[in-house]
Amino acid sequence: MLRSIHNKLLGVIAMFSSILILLTLPFTDLGQSKGLQFRPLSKIVFYIFVANFLVLMQIGQKHVETPFIELGQISTVLYFAHFTIIV
Repeated sequence: MLRSIHNKLLGVIAMFSSILILLTLPFTDLGQSKGLQFRPLSKIVFYIFVANFLVLMQIGQKHVETPFIELGQISTVLYFAHFTIIV
């Protein structure tokens, strides 16, 4: 996430907000059933999230070059969209 955001302050804010969004997750989940076994679509979304997390890890190891920057930006938006929109 830090490499895909050009402004250093916004990158640090994005890193802190990625941790804070995980801490607020128990309070923002308004679903009736809490288990994933009752929501089969959530299982698919979870595996997409895991794949996105692995992509972000691999992009963090790469050099700051043009294809990796755009892919990192898309993955960062997908990461935050998972918690704000999908969940």
